[in-house]
Amino acid sequence: MSRTENQKPIIAVCGKGGVGKTALSALLARGFLDLGAKPLLLLDADPAGGLISVIGQKAKSSLALARERMIESARSGDPKAKTRLVQDLDYLVLEALEEREGYAFLAIGRMEEKGCFCPANTLLREAIDLLARPFALVLIDAEAGLEQISRQVTRNVTRVLAVSDGSARSLDTVKLIGEMVGEERMAIVFNRLDEKAASAIVDGLPPALARSPVLGCVPEDKTLLDFDRRGRTLWDLPKDSPARKNAAKIAKALLEEANPVN
Repeated sequence: MSRTENQKPIIAVCGKGGVGKTALSALLARGFLDLGAKPLLLLDADPAGGLISVIGQKAKSSLALARERMIESARSGDPKAKTRLVQDLDYLVLEALEEREGYAFLAIGRMEEKGCFCPANTLLREAIDLLARPFALVLIDAEAGLEQISRQVTRNVTRVLAVSDGSARSLDTVKLIGEMVGEERMAIVFNRLDEKAASAIVDGLPPALARSPVLGCVPEDKTLLDFDRRGRTLWDLPKDSPARKNAAKIAKALLEEANPVN
């Protein structure tokens, strides 16, 4: 991956719905923290949510709520509202950010009004630019599919992590992600597959996908499934959990490529 010196690692986890990218994002975040990548910024960019609860937290605010407040102000009829909105934008984004020891998180949230989510995605893109600077690493759990990529939410992302469960449909989505962001900026992770099954898929990848590195695979994990069913945070998975161990290896590989040893 081409990378300018001192470029901040901003990693987006993308893929088809149902491939387990939220669980993977949570385990990668745990791995980054265990490896000392602090402070870490976690962005739950899926309107349906998930990452925040999977790490055992609750979001008190969101970007969608901030946007609603901006709309209310704009509709107030106050002639000074537009000027005040520009001044308050940074404040509203920062207000939605929640800080914890060693990390902070921000949720995009759901809009109350119906319609396209493009404005909230635009606000998310601006929020990434605004918030990234003081953090050692930014990890984004993107929404399922390709919407945020097509809206250039990932424009400053240094590594797009495309997740596949080995199914043909998920690989088709990975291929489309590569076409949209460029294979050199994408890496592939297989989820719910052991190394043998993942290797067989890698051997059969088409040339376009073969140009992107495969960073690893996270096997099916009964303990993770049990935690998920009971609503327990995946950050409490034991260190010898196969899913946690393999995700930690992927987190280490991402840190090493972001900070290569000369």
